[in-house]
Amino acid sequence: MKRFRMVYAVMAWLFVVGVAVQVFFAGMAVVARQWPWSNHINLGHALAGPLLIMLVMMYLGKLPGRMKRLTWLLFAIYIVQADVLIFMRAVAPALSALHPVLALADFALGLALARQATAVVRSGVGPLSPQIQPQGSHGD
Repeated sequence: MKRFRMVYAVMAWLFVVGVAVQVFFAGMAVVARQWPWSNHINLGHALAGPLLIMLVMMYLGKLPGRMKRLTWLLFAIYIVQADVLIFMRAVAPALSALHPVLALADFALGLALARQATAVVRSGVGPLSPQIQPQGSHGD
């Protein structure tokens, strides 16, 4: 169980770093005009990898229910951002402009999950620990 949690934590940190690098790649394409958009696009699609691994590891590692729900939320935000909004430029430009805003949500939620996963790994606590889950909530 501990190694699954460790893999989850590593993937969460990898996702957070990937989002930060994504912002840099966008800056290199838009502001500096030094790199093609393909760098940004390819890394954006590659970030699905760590997220998919996190979705599997959270069950194998028996992470707390709150972390599972937040991981699913992060995945949903990523899908809306990377695979829905960006393709709405022509029909709904204002909605597609939420693409970079959702990157902030990706980063914040990813960072929160990475920190929680690190705390769970370091503590070695089981899935129903009162330190990790609020009183009255149940793991799933």
